[in-house]
Amino acid sequence: MGKREGLGAPRRAIRCPALPRIAAAIVAAATISALACQPDPTPTSIPLASPSGVTASAADRNLIVSWSPVAGAASYIVAARFANGIKPLPWSEYDADASPYVITDSWAAMSGLEYEVRVSSVNADGRSEWSSAATTTAPELAPAPAGAIGVATDGPYEVGDWMEVNLVSQRPFTRRSPFVWSLCDADGTRCELLPIFKPATYSYFISESARGKLARVQVDYDKDEASYTATATLGVVSADAPGPAIARPTLPPGCEEAAPPSMPEGLTRDADLPTHLHLLESWSVQLEEGVFRAGAAEPLCNNLLTATSRGEIALIDPGGRIERLDGNVPMNLDGLLSHPDSATFYPEKLRVADVLLMQRTEAVWELFVTHHYFTGECVLFRLSATTVVRDGASFSVSPLWRTIFDAAPCLPPADHSGDQGGGKMLPDGPDHLLIVIGDHAKEQFVEDPDSHLGKLVRVATETGEAEILALGFRNPQGFARDADGNLWQTEHGPKGGDELNLLESGANYGYPSVSYGVSYQGTVITGDNESIGSHEGYAKPRFAWTPAIGVSAIIVNDPRWFPLWKDDLLVASLTGSGSGGLALFRVRRDGTDVKYVERIEVNYRIRDLTQMPDGRIVLLADGGRVHFLSRSLTGCDARADELARRRGEPRLIYYAGCGAYANDAFGRPASRGGAGAPGPNDGATTPDGAELYAANCASCHNLSVEEHGVGPHLVRLIGRQAGEVSGYNASHALRKFGGVWTPESLAEFLADPQAFAPGAAMSSQGLSEEEAQAIADYVAGLPGE
Repeated sequence: MGKREGLGAPRRAIRCPALPRIAAAIVAAATISALACQPDPTPTSIPLASPSGVTASAADRNLIVSWSPVAGAASYIVAARFANGIKPLPWSEYDADASPYVITDSWAAMSGLEYEVRVSSVNADGRSEWSSAATTTAPELAPAPAGAIGVATDGPYEVGDWMEVNLVSQRPFTRRSPFVWSLCDADGTRCELLPIFKPATYSYFISESARGKLARVQVDYDKDEASYTATATLGVVSADAPGPAIARPTLPPGCEEAAPPSMPEGLTRDADLPTHLHLLESWSVQLEEGVFRAGAAEPLCNNLLTATSRGEIALIDPGGRIERLDGNVPMNLDGLLSHPDSATFYPEKLRVADVLLMQRTEAVWELFVTHHYFTGECVLFRLSATTVVRDGASFSVSPLWRTIFDAAPCLPPADHSGDQGGGKMLPDGPDHLLIVIGDHAKEQFVEDPDSHLGKLVRVATETGEAEILALGFRNPQGFARDADGNLWQTEHGPKGGDELNLLESGANYGYPSVSYGVSYQGTVITGDNESIGSHEGYAKPRFAWTPAIGVSAIIVNDPRWFPLWKDDLLVASLTGSGSGGLALFRVRRDGTDVKYVERIEVNYRIRDLTQMPDGRIVLLADGGRVHFLSRSLTGCDARADELARRRGEPRLIYYAGCGAYANDAFGRPASRGGAGAPGPNDGATTPDGAELYAANCASCHNLSVEEHGVGPHLVRLIGRQAGEVSGYNASHALRKFGGVWTPESLAEFLADPQAFAPGAAMSSQGLSEEEAQAIADYVAGLPGE
């Protein structure tokens, strides 16, 4: 049996297909988690005992894990990982039939390193029971010849520099481990491993954690039927070097000195969030305790203004300090709770839905709030407003609230659950607001022209005059406008069928007549429409989630801060992970067409989303916690960009766009002639082959080392016979082509692989002919070509 599909935290009753045994598996948890693995049904057999007598040893560069048999076990799972890292590395798991099990991956049993192992018994239903962990240290290997590791970058080093190494004289080898980097005290003692990012890590970006440390690198390899370990000391990183550059916030007029940035003294560091294109840091603060539903949030200068679901207003400054402000939202909750029939009401579901600020002068903002209001007889959905005034670094909320608009009808409190209220707002010029209002679980009002429930409404902020623009909504939770003026809305389906809609005036979005979901009783929603689940006759969603994710707020990403997410939609969710929720979803679009959706797991219910002037994305979570997401500073220093440019090498796509003001919206330095960036002479735009290679090719093809990845390596590609490279089984289509690679033939292939060689394994990357030629010229111009 072989290596298991997944890594990371131990799982119970998970059945997934095994993957090939590759060294990169120790760090492939984020990629592998995208596979659609589902938990088995609840086991019916008696749980097994966890294995005992677990031991580990190392020999011949392998880990040998042994344990005592468990009666009734159908199989076992063996897990192993480095035990001396700076932070715990993911577990690598393997299916095993019996003890002992030998782990042969190239990362296992590296010279002198410590490993942690554990074993789980698995019964016939897939139920597993993990043992306690055992540790072992791999024996020292024979030292490699002097100079086996070449240091490509000379010190002294500073934070923001790159260190680069390579094996200079040890090929061919039959087996090689990843390069393992470590940081030690300046005297060479107390070394801790750094996380491994891929099996052949030749470069290490010097981040803040390396300040004042001694950097070392180790690699093990087999050659001529012997095993060796090569180590190199690269040097001490300066303790006085400045940290990576951080872009200054772009603040509204009058806000520049309102509340200067500060250290995050009031914030707690959460786990980093790896995503497809950006590594995110997460910091959080507890805003309130003992609540289920959160309220809403909106930036105010470089602070965050929040309103809790109960209408209490607070400011969170950039350092995470919370200041409670007077001037609660008028909801008359006391009157509701003191009503003689309050025992039959649902006061906990009456809440603030959204807040919106419109700046009127440099020191005055108008604060708009959508919320429920108890009149004494019935419950209204209301738009109220007041003013927020800045005095130096202080803010105050006026207690003089005015009612602008009440949605009809006013519902009896005993018949009003507060569910499906909607209420998100957008400005529509200086004197109007757009509001999407839910049906409040009263679907009979959605088609009623005298009701505002289930509608998109345009409200004049001075007079309260309201105009219905669109209808057919159940529970709209998010509302955003993109740079082209398109209105995007997210909406809960009844049971399944959560929707991402593009709103247009005069359109009917179908509820309650049609839905991609079903009723909570499991019946199909058709109304008078005979085309079940097709939305025929109504405006159709641009995308729908089935099963539902509990879709909530939505924003359009600001590309200045997350450049590789340019104009993407960020969509929040509220439901549990079993239905794919508890996540932030990144929606990549082309205009108004959705291309793909990336799920970014956060493990909490997101009630509201916004983006701060300093670049952070704010996630307001149910339970009263506020999370601030920012790009990781790793790889974001301008000097790292300069080093890459000087060497003529592409930057990793994960690092692209990390620079400060010198970079354009795509992360390309403004002084270069890359696409979208002005050239050095006349401002003309030309494709940048290195950038295009990094974005479209680097994840599959090695360019600087003769090792195959998903695709064959491209070292000395020009002049090589197409489809012929040692150690890689190329497609029959390329071998049939029979020619040698030239810059022209490579460009033709990249522009349309199937037209060039029908049946080729590579699919189209969507490159224009000009972009394909730029990549080909870049590859052709590399040293050795």
